[in-house]
Amino acid sequence: MWHQQNICEFSVELRPLQRQQLELLRQWRNDPVIAAPMLQQQLISAEMQQQWFTRIQHDKHQAQFVIYYKDEAIGACNLKSNDGLELGKCETIESGFYLAHPRFRGTLLAFFPALALNQYCFGRLNCKTLLAQVKLSNNAALRFNEKLGYQRQPDNVTVQTGSELTGFEQVELAVFTLNNENHLKAAATFAHFIRN
Repeated sequence: MWHQQNICEFSVELRPLQRQQLELLRQWRNDPVIAAPMLQQQLISAEMQQQWFTRIQHDKHQAQFVIYYKDEAIGACNLKSNDGLELGKCETIESGFYLAHPRFRGTLLAFFPALALNQYCFGRLNCKTLLAQVKLSNNAALRFNEKLGYQRQPDNVTVQTGSELTGFEQVELAVFTLNNENHLKAAATFAHFIRN
């Protein structure tokens, strides 16, 4: 990846995605539980994963990370510029992540990678607003984003997903935004649970 800096905050480490981790990511992403809240539902082949990595590894409009807890890979997260500028120059960044290991889903630890990623965006990339888009059917993610300080926007967006092979579907997404002030308030509520 073009970015080589590890993010070590909130008891987790976010390491830039490396080519040797692609198969692990592909296995995670093809897990039906992880894929369910994603917009794209098709199974990802090894070739598709390699093509994706080749396409994005030097793209400064996005950053891909593997989440580590106690030196164990437990999930993945990413950042994407939302206004056409490179990360570090843009004001709005869209973030996303998932935890691959079931034992961490729904736990307090699930918040730490998101908090670390948010801290990085506001502190190092100097963005003004973080954006999250969540399927309306994903109640856990809707609540999760609210606990992180995200504010739900009044208008949802509708996107088309699928392909000619699988068919197309209209999916409605809730839109959330987060500023640094609300991030810091949310981070403070988790502070006494965190050991760095």
